[in-house]
Amino acid sequence: MGGVDLADQIANVYKLDRKSCKWWKKVFFRLLMSAVVNSWIAYCGLKHRKTPLLDFIVPHAEALMASGKLNAQYQCRRGTMRLSKTSRSLLNVVDHLPVKTKTRRRCRKCAQKKKESHTKIMCTMCNIPLCIDCFNPYHS
Repeated sequence: MGGVDLADQIANVYKLDRKSCKWWKKVFFRLLMSAVVNSWIAYCGLKHRKTPLLDFIVPHAEALMASGKLNAQYQCRRGTMRLSKTSRSLLNVVDHLPVKTKTRRRCRKCAQKKKESHTKIMCTMCNIPLCIDCFNPYHS
């Protein structure tokens, strides 16, 4: 019984419980932390050296977060509409950069507001002319 108490004590060092968290999330994170502690104990037993729990958790958490980012952008549920081209392009806000062109064109956002504005700035991803004032609001 001492091993169970010790594992439970170690799992409570890094509590993930939040008061505002739903009950099923608390159960999920509790089970996840128990699995992590059990795998850490097995890892330390196999390697015959004791690595700190935090040094064991951080690389695994980063790997889980990285794999989630790759799949989250293009995940669609069955029966739901697929993302439009503009919606997909807006997901990658980092790729939207202003570039100066040779010719002046009407700003797309100002034209929708019936405001007269010409600009040499275009978005690299959308290929749409946007003045400096409209560039960030258009992509947010």
